[in-house]
Amino acid sequence: MNVFTLALVISIAFTCYKANAEVTPEELQWVEQALSEINHNTDDANVRWQYVQHTVMPDLTRVERFDASQPEMQRWTLVSENGEKPDKKRTDKYQQHQQDLKEDKDENSQELAFSDLIDLTTLVLVAEDETSVAFKFVPNIEELDNAALTGMLYLDKASKQLKKILISNTDDLNPAFSVTLTKFELELGFAVFEGLAMPEHTSTTIEGTAAIFKSLDSIQTVTYHDYKMINKPQA
Repeated sequence: MNVFTLALVISIAFTCYKANAEVTPEELQWVEQALSEINHNTDDANVRWQYVQHTVMPDLTRVERFDASQPEMQRWTLVSENGEKPDKKRTDKYQQHQQDLKEDKDENSQELAFSDLIDLTTLVLVAEDETSVAFKFVPNIEELDNAALTGMLYLDKASKQLKKILISNTDDLNPAFSVTLTKFELELGFAVFEGLAMPEHTSTTIEGTAAIFKSLDSIQTVTYHDYKMINKPQA
């Protein structure tokens, strides 16, 4: 499953606030276990899924279907764009794009696990209420200046499963020459499907410029639904 990028900070009201405190070994274990479960559940080697991915951008709405039971190059299907079913020409172009992405990933990139986003050595407990426990952390995003970022992680208090990860900037970011991001917000939301914690939505908000004049402002949201487990998870 692809790792998602997006944001729109949604606050959670806490009835009991605490001064920032170093996490206990037990609390650290909660976070490590929650991240490990997400990594396990989204790895096709452990659990194979079918699901629908719904992407919304200012000028495009796209619906795609993923089916891990299909051959690797046929797992993604374009269902619709802006409410219209694609014709053969668009479908062929989409499939070629998927193949290009796969080849580029194999040659030039490594998929980022959810746990890789978080520097666990910086984790501090900041708040809790009857349903949630919140931790602050320093993000770990190689392409960005992590000193200019801050992160929050929310666990369900009863199950200790991951509920949400929020990352935002505290200062301007310069991920590339002549590129300045004045706003960067990433939200990853999770829920339980067929008994397993899985991504439910992602959102990113970016405001900035390239070469001074070109606007990079962007808002994108992705939701994941109609999960169906193809095989039972391996122990």
